[in-house]
Amino acid sequence: MLLNEDTLKKQIKSCEFSNLYLLYGNEGYLKQFYANQICSKSVSPDFADFNLKKLDGKDTNLNEIYDCTTSFPMMDNYTCTLVKDFPLNTYVGDRGKIDEELFTILADIPETSILVFWMDTIEVDEKNNKWSKIIKTFDESGACAKIDKRTRSALEKLLVASATKKDCTLSRNDAGYMINLVGEDMSTLQNELNKVCAYAGSGEITRKHIDETVIVSVEAKIFNLSRMIARGEADNAFETLSNLFKLREEPVMILAVLSKAFVDMYRVKAAKEKGVSYTALADCFPSAYKGKTFILDNAARDGASYSITQLRNALNILSDTDRRLKSTNEDGRTVLEELILRLLRV
Repeated sequence: MLLNEDTLKKQIKSCEFSNLYLLYGNEGYLKQFYANQICSKSVSPDFADFNLKKLDGKDTNLNEIYDCTTSFPMMDNYTCTLVKDFPLNTYVGDRGKIDEELFTILADIPETSILVFWMDTIEVDEKNNKWSKIIKTFDESGACAKIDKRTRSALEKLLVASATKKDCTLSRNDAGYMINLVGEDMSTLQNELNKVCAYAGSGEITRKHIDETVIVSVEAKIFNLSRMIARGEADNAFETLSNLFKLREEPVMILAVLSKAFVDMYRVKAAKEKGVSYTALADCFPSAYKGKTFILDNAARDGASYSITQLRNALNILSDTDRRLKSTNEDGRTVLEELILRLLRV
């Protein structure tokens, strides 16, 4: 059975479990959350020592998994076995044939047992022949749930709802502001929201609460650097660069994020020159902007003072800096300081 996130949540809430699960996808926080939810909902905490087994895929084998799944529950309806990062694809032959021992375990799980394979760091490539065979087998014998990162809109709603549960009020605009500062990693967002709610106590969360509490992501700091350059704030730009080096950020990474900011500005300006709404760029570059039109809004604002020619010159300067960082032995800090000077003079 192929489950979407809503169906998986309904299964867990109603305690109508499948006996076999494969949880994968690129949203680490939610994969762990749902894996733990299956465990906590299927096994009574009073008997978890007997009925709940958590195994590390790097340190276990099929025999141990089999022993766990075939044990009878003590004073409960189920035993639950959670296996993190077990390399299932290595048990599939080149012609897509699943190892007989693994196939037997997956096909004959007792009704009183729940087996969950949670792929935390292992990437499941659905186009790979071995993984597609594994997914098909889980689909036939149990349930597969692909848990991917949520859209920005969904993250905003999540933050608003999470704040409400903590007796706080967070507006959608300020939820978006938090995401701009912190990034889109759900685990980080939840941790930062917990801090903000604790700081605010209850009632309305203001931007002052957010600014005084959250830890700004490195990427957000670099985007702020591009904004300072666009505004001609030389002192602030050099101070921000100095702070980034204190955090031991790699010059190439700083340049990559800075370059992206100027590419965004150039694309928005080019669209405007052609009489096209810059929001159309989300369709032209879906991987960069789909569900993230705030990036285009920021680029339109930050690039307003530049002409299209100035932005082309800025991109040429950034390209030259990239070449210098990657093909010469020049000091990275010196190269980036020179870059800021050149961009300020564009």
